[in-house]
Amino acid sequence: MLLPGVYLVGRGEPSRRQMLIAAQLYAGPNSAIDAADACRWHGMRSVAVDPEKVGVVLPWEDGRRNAGFVLARRTIAPIRVVSSDRLRYLDAADAVIAATRSMTDERSILAALSEAVQRRITTPAELMRANVQGPPKGTRLAAEMLRYIGAGVQSPREADFLDLVAASSVLPTPVCNALLRLRCGRLISPDAWFVDAAVIHETNGRKAHQREDLFDDMQERHDALTDSEFVAFHSSPLRLARRGPIVVAQLERAVVRRAGFGLPPGVEIVSMGDEPR
Repeated sequence: MLLPGVYLVGRGEPSRRQMLIAAQLYAGPNSAIDAADACRWHGMRSVAVDPEKVGVVLPWEDGRRNAGFVLARRTIAPIRVVSSDRLRYLDAADAVIAATRSMTDERSILAALSEAVQRRITTPAELMRANVQGPPKGTRLAAEMLRYIGAGVQSPREADFLDLVAASSVLPTPVCNALLRLRCGRLISPDAWFVDAAVIHETNGRKAHQREDLFDDMQERHDALTDSEFVAFHSSPLRLARRGPIVVAQLERAVVRRAGFGLPPGVEIVSMGDEPR
């Protein structure tokens, strides 16, 4: 017997899929696979699955509780379900928010929320709705990280940069991840764009650019920005952590010096950071 009323036919340990099916059989027809497993089914990579546990969500009035490897979560919120051939999974936004409730690290929460939006698994609006309707534990942390998502932030390292900018009495709030067409026709989406001064900051991790072709692409991107009369700064996450005040001081001088420059001639705004694209 795998779970109360659920039996495995055959010998050996159950596979992950068998555990999921057994968990849902135990939880009943109104339940759904919850949190991490649902996130993985929706295509998430940043949310880790506990190989020894399966989460299910079921209506509040249901009397079933944790049993064996099943973690049962009851909710008064509507259970939105996406079905596969044998299983029912919690809706993507609800699953992501449920998964973040077990996270205590802000960067992990932001990474999960960012991936869900970047890969178009769900939308910021749906995540905000799910956070309000989701389990009460961890609401504040998720809400704080959703603020970054609303500002167009796509990674924890971009959030670190925005925290540095927020501490400056000189720098305005930049537009994050807008889509611009440069004079040469190249499309770019800068991490942070100080619009009035045509100043851009990019946070470039070493891993992401260590291959020679990717490094060359970064250099060509910088040259194209310069040719379009932008001033572009580049920092690694390590430099931001160790020399953040120096980075901010350089940006402050550039933004003050170029105040009023505006959008360079020949550059087109395809979309701003808070618009779908």
